Amino acid sequence: MENISVDKLYELYVHTINSCGTYLLSSDDSVIGYNIFEEFDIRAVTFLHSDNLQRLHEAGLINDVVRSKSLSLRAKFLRLQQSNEWNINAVRTSYEWKIVLDMADEIKSVISSLR
Repeated sequence: MENISVDKLYELYVHTINSCGTYLLSSDDSVIGYNIFEEFDIRAVTFLHSDNLQRLHEAGLINDVVRSKSLSLRAKFLRLQQSNEWNINAVRTSYEWKIVLDMADEIKSVISSLR
């Protein structure tokens, strides 16, 4: 696999984070399905991976807080993939999904203050 530039990696990281958040709770099912089960699902595995987060951190594009929260978000999300809460209804009603959506919002807030 070809390495991507750190700037492109950051762009893809931000896109990943932006596809998740509490804003989805007021969206219709198709938007939730697309953003969570397609966009975030595919991208979180790669762009929230510790190696990529370390590259962003070393480049000064994210800080320790964002790195740590991103790793935690990825871990919680991957656990949800293997649970009985892997559905749109659970995204709307589950406490575990609320934690994931809130974490994405927290990360967005921090990264917007860094730039």
